[in-house]
Amino acid sequence: MNATLLLGAALIVSAPGLKDPPKKANDPTGEWVVESTTSAGRMLAASANLVYTFTPDGKWLIHRDGMELVAPNRGFAHDPKPNPPTIDLISNATRPDTARLGIYKIEADTLTICTAPAKAGRASDFTSTADNRYMIYVLKRKKKD
Repeated sequence: MNATLLLGAALIVSAPGLKDPPKKANDPTGEWVVESTTSAGRMLAASANLVYTFTPDGKWLIHRDGMELVAPNRGFAHDPKPNPPTIDLISNATRPDTARLGIYKIEADTLTICTAPAKAGRASDFTSTADNRYMIYVLKRKKKD
């Protein structure tokens, strides 16, 4: 019995530590630093220190210079199954007609989101022109401190 206890203790001590589960492909949850935004074909001025956080429970949080830009009804929904995956950016859950329907792609540590204007259907490609008025967000995964 003592040998069994010693063997068990040795296995526990030598077992590898628990790791964070690997990120699923096409999963936008996490913290992302806004690198650029294009609207209706025009690059918008960079907004310093803007971070988007997409939480597993569907919240879309926005922080500027470490301060949350409060909007209690902001959220998002995504579906990784279609090609390209779809995403809905919801500025106010009490007004679903204001949601911007879009698509997204994740390449390494870059998340690109393209949304159509509210009430205009879903964006169909990753282009932004004066005609389609799509909004393109290019985000980089926030590095751990």
